[in-house]
Amino acid sequence: MIKILLALTILVAGAAGFFTVRQSTTQILHEAKATREAWMAQTQLGSLAQSDQASLIEHVRELKQALTQPQAVGENVLWSAVQTNSAGYLTPGLRERLLEELGFNWKSSDEFIVVSKEALREIQMKTIRDGKLTDNASTVLAITPGERGQVEAAMERVQTDYKDWALSHIERTEPRDDVVAQYTLPGDPALNVSNNFATGVFAAVGRERAEMITASARNWMISTIGISQHPENPTTIIVKRYLSGNEQRLKVQKTTQLGITNSLDLWQGPQWGLAEFPAAFRPVFPNGWADVAKREGFEMPKESQEK
Repeated sequence: MIKILLALTILVAGAAGFFTVRQSTTQILHEAKATREAWMAQTQLGSLAQSDQASLIEHVRELKQALTQPQAVGENVLWSAVQTNSAGYLTPGLRERLLEELGFNWKSSDEFIVVSKEALREIQMKTIRDGKLTDNASTVLAITPGERGQVEAAMERVQTDYKDWALSHIERTEPRDDVVAQYTLPGDPALNVSNNFATGVFAAVGRERAEMITASARNWMISTIGISQHPENPTTIIVKRYLSGNEQRLKVQKTTQLGITNSLDLWQGPQWGLAEFPAAFRPVFPNGWADVAKREGFEMPKESQEK
């Protein structure tokens, strides 16, 4: 009985081992098949990659050959002109074509138009009015509020500096004979008021815009402040009495820093009024001839009325 049980036990154990080995073998075969299929897929991908690489190498070689060969290109007149000239020196036709290429022309915008800096210089834009920068000048020259403040501060300084210089340099000659008043502002080569103004504007907005502003400011400094382009020559005013028939009149003789001397009646009639008072002496005599008359004690013509 014991032998039979032992035999059955051995038989069962052997069958279990057989099935276990068979199951393991089947699993190994499946894994081997999957590995083989994955390897074949990777091999195919590698072949495709090698083919693509070969195609790219050939394409690069063809591109290099194409680049080494000169291409026949038609001459672009506009491009050649721009390369050798600034926009300001282009002919009107080429300048118009350039703006067209850039998309700028009269019809591009209802509010704006683009022009060259050279064209802006040529129109001699008025930049100063009543001792201030104009709004148009500030807009066209793209001047910021801070820059505008610096420029106008320089304009105030030039007026103050010239006034200080005029008050300290004016020369008075005592009246004698028919001369009732005589004043001279001597030439002063060291007078750098206008140069200081230009330096201040340059520091505020740079060279290009400073040149445009100072070019316009030159007339303002001459006509309003009295600064001349020729400070080496003196400026003189002489008021004289003279008889016209039985009537005593006053005549003004003015010598400008340009060396020009003219002589005319102080009172030129109802149509013209008083003779123009030299701007150079305004810092000393703000009210013009009336201040000179008050200072020297002579009477203004009764018909005259300072405006």
